Amino acid sequence: MKRKLIMIATLCMLIIFSIGTISYAVSPQVQANIAAQDSFKTLLKSINTEYRDFYFTTKDEVSMAKLGNPIQWATIDINKYDPSIKISDQVTREPFYTYPVIAGNNVITDFSIILKDEKWHVVDFGGALTKNIYKLANENNFNPDDCFLLNFGGDIFVIVNTNREEMAFSPYYSDQNAGLKEKTLVNSDIIKKSFMNKVRNIQEKAKEGNYKTIGSNEALYGLPPLEFKQKSIFERLSIYFNHLL
Repeated sequence: MKRKLIMIATLCMLIIFSIGTISYAVSPQVQANIAAQDSFKTLLKSINTEYRDFYFTTKDEVSMAKLGNPIQWATIDINKYDPSIKISDQVTREPFYTYPVIAGNNVITDFSIILKDEKWHVVDFGGALTKNIYKLANENNFNPDDCFLLNFGGDIFVIVNTNREEMAFSPYYSDQNAGLKEKTLVNSDIIKKSFMNKVRNIQEKAKEGNYKTIGSNEALYGLPPLEFKQKSIFERLSIYFNHLL
């Protein structure tokens, strides 16, 4: 009887472990990481003497280059935005990730990937978005892993969730009326004021008939809204295990 119970317990543990492994392996972020790593390796192999065109300053940086942890993008329906609710509680996460390209201790540039037509595609290599995030993280003692990226009304915002409060900043946008200055970390209440200014501006332009509401992906890359529609579970498991080999 005791042996039978041990066998049942072992079988249950194996089943739980298998389910956990499968759930992890087929998740969007893991699949995005695999596609990003494979695409990035291919890109690095193609870089020769023209490394400066890819934002590297030396060949050594190319050989050291790797991808850091991804930062996910999110959207908010402008028509449903509520300033009384935390920003983080009203966003829709997108199958869209931006990775810092790191060489040594330096962030070189950005590497972005999206899910479209059940496949992960590289949509951008370049820019200083993650460099700005890491710089402010170092200056203000927060972890870049606690951030997500939000495009609201055509401008980029970085939302930071700490144990204490929700903070935010915009790397490129200022709003004097809201007290927002670019590249300055502030309480999210200031960002909310800026959002409301944007909403009012958009509503006014919409009344005039000269504004077309677009989503974050359209604003950035001319893409329609993205869906978390991936390949079949078996295909994703195959991709995962092939990546491990």
